Amino acid sequence: MRKAIKTILALCAVTVLALSTFTLTVSAAPATTLQQMYGTLAEHTRGYEAVQARISGNTLTIHLYVNFQGAYNTKIGDQTYAALAKKGLRLWAGTYKGSQWDFKPGMSFTVKVNIHDIYKSAGRKPGQNYIDFVCKTSLDRSYVSQGVGYYNRELMGTNQGAIPDKRYLCGSIIMFSGISKRYTANQYIKTAAHEFGHVLGLGDLYNKGVAPTKECPGGAKYDKGDIMGAHGRVTANNIEMFLEAYKTNRYQAYVNSSLPEVKSRVIRSY
Repeated sequence: MRKAIKTILALCAVTVLALSTFTLTVSAAPATTLQQMYGTLAEHTRGYEAVQARISGNTLTIHLYVNFQGAYNTKIGDQTYAALAKKGLRLWAGTYKGSQWDFKPGMSFTVKVNIHDIYKSAGRKPGQNYIDFVCKTSLDRSYVSQGVGYYNRELMGTNQGAIPDKRYLCGSIIMFSGISKRYTANQYIKTAAHEFGHVLGLGDLYNKGVAPTKECPGGAKYDKGDIMGAHGRVTANNIEMFLEAYKTNRYQAYVNSSLPEVKSRVIRSY
């Protein structure tokens, strides 16, 4: 009888050990959703910033508070500058897939862009920061009023931190109608999307001496690939760089340079 009891107790101990091992294995499951990887971003959001982000499950929602100024009712064809600009801002919305370079291989997620727009400051919410989107009819290179390598999301929409052009609020997009000639509607949309990338904390990709890679397809090419090159597309890497900028409140550059640029740690392919 004693021998039988000892045998039963031994079997129970093995069963408990097996259950413990199984429990540990389940708890160590890898993150597979945006929220598991990044949380909700609530701890990085105060609620008054011009750019705010929220994650729920596998959906990232970017809220942009923008005040259109200047010639926003000027048209290209039958569409106003403001309408084209908003199409450009929404180019960052879509469905993205992870890879060995960005996020997790095989995962997919959705990005939404909600635009809270006002015009010439009418209807401004008290205590809410807005970036200005200044529509120009003259020719020149468009830019964002925060200097290369500098980034502070909390100052956007205020008169603090604007570099190099202190005539405009920090983070404002100054959008011209073209460079050497007038933009087509599609060029206006893509340029607005590129400038919005700077507002989100990303640097320029073109003219950086970077060879095209699977992660950053634009490389040194000026007119193909990545939206932070020119007239390209928004990639999963762009979204990951935005999330890094959002969490750290730091500019995300593609290469180290003599300017105050430090290569983003989320670029892994070179």
